[in-house]
Amino acid sequence: MNKIATLCLAVVLAAPALAADGGFNPDGKAPPPEDQKDGYRAVTDNQQLTATHQLAQLSTGTWVTLQGNIIRQTGKKTWELRDRTGTVQLQIDDEVWQGQEVKPDDLISVNGTLLHHGKSLLVDVKKLHLL
Repeated sequence: MNKIATLCLAVVLAAPALAADGGFNPDGKAPPPEDQKDGYRAVTDNQQLTATHQLAQLSTGTWVTLQGNIIRQTGKKTWELRDRTGTVQLQIDDEVWQGQEVKPDDLISVNGTLLHHGKSLLVDVKKLHLL
């Protein structure tokens, strides 16, 4: 009985160490914007998509939902997302990845708040979903 309890405890403690950290994997190539596939493949809570070309018209703090491909990492916690209309910088904290590995050819959806920094735009991502 003691061995079983010890084994169960070891499995529970080792599970987080074995879990994938997730994040961006630069392997793969994003499709050209005109070939990007549309559509959600999960529950969306009736959120409306925002195109990257619309972001400049929105104010700081606006909640946005974007769909596209992360095409490259631009900093320690920043990436570039491209949709059919353009690109925008994303800030993604480690916990947002939730163990998901995202490649440039993976279609994703992100939810976050829009931040204006002078003429540049940044979306502070709170949720990321592989589609």
